Amino acid sequence: MDIAPDNLIYHELVGLEVEVETPPYILSGKVVDETRNMIIINTGKHDAKVPKSCCSFVFTLPDGRRVRVRGDLLLSQPENRIPKKKRKGK
Repeated sequence: MDIAPDNLIYHELVGLEVEVETPPYILSGKVVDETRNMIIINTGKHDAKVPKSCCSFVFTLPDGRRVRVRGDLLLSQPENRIPKKKRKGK
């Protein structure tokens, strides 16, 4: 499944460019890690931990489209949010 605006919340976020415009978290950079409650963003100067629950994120998809996502939609462990691929024969 290719990453698109309607399925972004079910994909891996690490590696995507992101902007956070929710005070006091005004920053942009690249997602370098993710936990159940936080997104870790490399701003070029440092890694910033941003809580998912209270922020809104604007992700830039590989094709250049920008998608705004409420952080509360991302609250989950990444491995539980990302659907597992079906195994052959099952």
